[in-house]
Amino acid sequence: MTVSLRPNRARVRNLLYVGLLLLPISLNLINPSQTGYQYSLFGITFNLVFLLTAWFEHVVILNRFLDRRQYWAALVGSVGALFFFVAVRYLIEQQLASILFNSINYDPSNLTIRYYVQDNQYYAFTAVGLGILFKLIEDWFVHQQERQALVSEKTTAELAFLKSQINPHFLFNTLNNIYALAYTKSDAAPGAILKLSDLMRYMLYESTGPAPAPTGNGSVSRETAHKVPLTKEIQYVQNLVDLEKLRVPNAQVQFDVEGNTDLYRIEPMLLISFVENAFKHGDLTDPKQPLVIHLSVRQGQLQADILNKKSHHQKDTTGGIGLPNVRRRLDLLYPNRYTLHIDDDEQTYACRLAVRL
Repeated sequence: MTVSLRPNRARVRNLLYVGLLLLPISLNLINPSQTGYQYSLFGITFNLVFLLTAWFEHVVILNRFLDRRQYWAALVGSVGALFFFVAVRYLIEQQLASILFNSINYDPSNLTIRYYVQDNQYYAFTAVGLGILFKLIEDWFVHQQERQALVSEKTTAELAFLKSQINPHFLFNTLNNIYALAYTKSDAAPGAILKLSDLMRYMLYESTGPAPAPTGNGSVSRETAHKVPLTKEIQYVQNLVDLEKLRVPNAQVQFDVEGNTDLYRIEPMLLISFVENAFKHGDLTDPKQPLVIHLSVRQGQLQADILNKKSHHQKDTTGGIGLPNVRRRLDLLYPNRYTLHIDDDEQTYACRLAVRL
């Protein structure tokens, strides 16, 4: 992907020079003993020549030759910019001002070329140095923009990859569940297929959108991230629970939601890995220790508490990508706006996720 930055660079650069031209700061470089009309006239002409030389060094010399790695040409051009300042200042203040305003800056009776060059060398070097400084600043900003563009592309690609992992992982587990129902000729199989159809519709159509635009630090801005209504995300989790309960008919699940979920939006499929993990590794048949899924919304913050009794049977090791996946997505989508605590002991597994929506 090629990022074109030149139109913005040129506009900002031109505004910078015009803005500096309009400022009277260069008047202090003129002999302060002069007053009145001459003081203002030659203050303006000096400012004009000074900034014109800086622009000439910056845009004509450095941008043309240095960007092409023509270092000797850039060096010769910079020396030429020194004489450019002297020549243009002499032309404007000693010739043009005399014709237009009947006024000159230097007394011509004792003025020699050697004296004029020596008297202006400080200003010439300063003007050329200002052009070099502006070039360095411009290159730094361009480097930062290109770096941010690369980070944005990398982050967008990583988010797409992480999200693409969710669909096959979930589909793999769900098809296994439906296979188990079909194998036992369960009447629940058609209902499970309908549930799966609803879930896949949500995943393929409602939860997808244009790629989010990451920020300079690699995270994704809150304004550009694709989000879904929190109510739909919770309904998606409920459908997932219902589908899992078809596989485990005697599963004990306590699912409750607290707060007004209609007011907020959330990145899709953030909670699926926690729920899948509970069904995958938990013992859900104990009525005294059911799977607890508690979702609450208070003052713009979603808190998800998931607690399950651990199963002591051999764990299913297939497709174990869920939790690392969701951690990375949270880092990218909610940087510094979430906390995730996991308490894993011999008997229970609990996680608490808090996200500022």
